[in-house]
Amino acid sequence: MVFKAIISAILILVSSQLSSGFVTPYTNRGGISLTPLSTQVKSTQLLATTRRNFLEQSTTIATTIAIGTSISSSLAIPLPAYAKEPPPPITQEAVTEAFNAIRYELTNPSGVVGTLTSLINDGNSYEEVMQYTKESDAYFRKAKIGKARKLLTDKEIKSGSIQLSNAVTFDLIGINRASRPGQEDKDVQLKYLEDLKKDIEQFLELEKTIVIEE
Repeated sequence: MVFKAIISAILILVSSQLSSGFVTPYTNRGGISLTPLSTQVKSTQLLATTRRNFLEQSTTIATTIAIGTSISSSLAIPLPAYAKEPPPPITQEAVTEAFNAIRYELTNPSGVVGTLTSLINDGNSYEEVMQYTKESDAYFRKAKIGKARKLLTDKEIKSGSIQLSNAVTFDLIGINRASRPGQEDKDVQLKYLEDLKKDIEQFLELEKTIVIEE
């Protein structure tokens, strides 16, 4: 029970860092219009912030793990061993399903892009836009794009795809920031919305690189 409590504390600590992107704004890009070629810049800024958060918390996490190990050892708590399950086979059905889920968010009026377009064009839905961008990062970028990334078969492409995933988060943060009280700016919202569309389109192109297992 003690060990489980420690693990829960660690998970809460890590989760708080992952969810802080919409609370602490990233460095302003100085109004420079984004293009698909700016993906590496956006990714670098995001990764730099992640590294800073990690460095600030690493000591606390390491200390907590050390204490947990000591307690577990002194109490002689046996830890169950689990065999690592192999990843599921990459089938055409799985690939089509994963990428169609992303395509839906880009093209369907009820998807992320369609919903944000409606909210932004409304002109009086800044609070709703702020809330929706937070939710979108979780269920769209982390869940749907994350699932599709796991299906990429080329190691270099799979490694590089994290930049597009991070770019999507940066786009959502940009829309979120332009919706905050005192910072409301429809033109900036629309600029980041266009960047979001382009980054999603680029990610969808990666579907063609997947080699299906026979």
